[in-house]
Amino acid sequence: MKAKNAAGCELQTQDKFLKRHLLNIVIPMTALALSACGTMSQRADRAEFDYPQSNSFSGNFLAGKAAQIENRTDYASRYLLRAHEIDPGNDDLRRRAFLALIAEGRIADAEPIARILVDENPEDLFAVMAVMDAEIRDQDYQAALDTVSTLPQRGITSLIVPLAKAWLYTGLDQPQNAMTALNELQGNGSLNPLSEYHRGLILAYFNDLNAAEVALASAYGDPADAPLRAAEALGSVYERKGQTQKASLLYESYMDRHPQSLAMPYHLDRLAKGEPPTSTVVTPASGLAEAYLDIATLLSQENAVDPALLMARFSLSLRPGDDITRLLVGEIMEIQKRFDAAIIVYQSIPIESPHSWNARLRAASSYEQLGKTDDAIALLENMVNERGDRPDALIQLGDILRFDQDFAGAANAYDRAIDRLGGADAVGWRLLYRRGIAYERAGNWQKAEADFLKALELEPDQPYVMNYLGYSWVDMGKNFDQAEDMLKRAVELQPDDGYIIDSLGWVYYKLGRYDDAVEQLEKAVELKPDDPTINDHLGDAYWQTGRFHEARFQWHRALSFNPTEELRADVEAKLDGKTPLVGAVAAN
Repeated sequence: MKAKNAAGCELQTQDKFLKRHLLNIVIPMTALALSACGTMSQRADRAEFDYPQSNSFSGNFLAGKAAQIENRTDYASRYLLRAHEIDPGNDDLRRRAFLALIAEGRIADAEPIARILVDENPEDLFAVMAVMDAEIRDQDYQAALDTVSTLPQRGITSLIVPLAKAWLYTGLDQPQNAMTALNELQGNGSLNPLSEYHRGLILAYFNDLNAAEVALASAYGDPADAPLRAAEALGSVYERKGQTQKASLLYESYMDRHPQSLAMPYHLDRLAKGEPPTSTVVTPASGLAEAYLDIATLLSQENAVDPALLMARFSLSLRPGDDITRLLVGEIMEIQKRFDAAIIVYQSIPIESPHSWNARLRAASSYEQLGKTDDAIALLENMVNERGDRPDALIQLGDILRFDQDFAGAANAYDRAIDRLGGADAVGWRLLYRRGIAYERAGNWQKAEADFLKALELEPDQPYVMNYLGYSWVDMGKNFDQAEDMLKRAVELQPDDGYIIDSLGWVYYKLGRYDDAVEQLEKAVELKPDDPTINDHLGDAYWQTGRFHEARFQWHRALSFNPTEELRADVEAKLDGKTPLVGAVAAN
């Protein structure tokens, strides 16, 4: 069977390098962060909820709790805060209201509750961070330093405390103490890149540019393959030293490694115009915000989205206009199925920002998830016309049209994307696979087959391409031997993929090898028990082996799993007495 969504877009994380180097501490970090915000839910399927108006404690509490379960932190913060005003002594309610306010980005509103929580428990991480936030915004760095020093250094705090101290000492104009605080991260070798990155940022803040260059250049190895922010920080140091050619070479090298990034073209254009360098950190507060963003990114990559959102909100509180942090907040909201809220966040990123393009791509994805396909298409078509050199908006447009079953439109979008990339010889197998699917579903098999074969030329053992091509050949009654070999290889590569195993079973069915078909199709149903097509196939195979009662049972199951109208009609006909077609080869 042709695998569903096998060519879907992949959500890219902001900083895969950070994940790679901090993996050994992420489990305790995530566990502690999750326990700190354990009242918040990460439910994937969020039902619509009708939030009532109420002046009673119970009404507001229940509405707020339900909203929190559904990840509606906007409603949760509103109702839980009302309930807290009615019953300020309720400890559980106080914490629920506090976390909902932080998740919604209302840090200042959460501060009074945070101070109560800290009085009750000086080791309450997020409450301590909220108190620190107020002190930092008042530029009372000593008070913030005293506050963060109450936290024990274990789990996530073993990362937060040294970074926070380093930036607070920076605010107190104590660079040596800042360096000493960062040394606390040196005991764990995996933290050295992050430690050196922030060391470089602090040195640059104090205008020690030579030392900053050494730290930033060595933090992640090859600067052209470092996280975006690290490469930008090093480039900024080069520019401040008057080494604009060196900065330009770095930006060009990074762009060569990451051709879809628009940040480096922005910096190259700025350099060409003689504009001054940008800076990741302009205040100690923005430096701490950068540290919070690093941690939020790591947590998000490990699917700890609730604490990741809290860390990102604290980062935005200290650096409100940071577009990369806003992108992360939007992505987390997408994971939480809060697509309307994600769109609002993406729309807050200015059009002139180098990150606006990615924000609009994400907004289009959110529109699609909301069923607002026309809005998604309109946004992407505007983007296609805006930048005639980029293929990504066309690829996403093709994906949306394909999932919307406008296969001719999808093929056209992929055609244009491939043209922008330099033709079929210049693109990878994934885009050819997507276009091949669109061609096949649009009824243009000749072009589809050519794309699948070209994709296999580029990636000879690609199991999903082999599955789609092999299944198509079998369905068309051709190339059975080649399809069998291809699908056997695909099953070897993906032994737990029910769709691919179904395809192999269907080859055997078409060849009249019904016992072999049953063996494979039973495995496929075990792996994909609620797929109507696979259940139908197994029913047909049972019928051909004389297992008539089991065949009818499988056909009834197929009907219970929302089949297409065409499949429903075929299954109902078989249940009414129509005999399943025998395999094409067996019929001959």
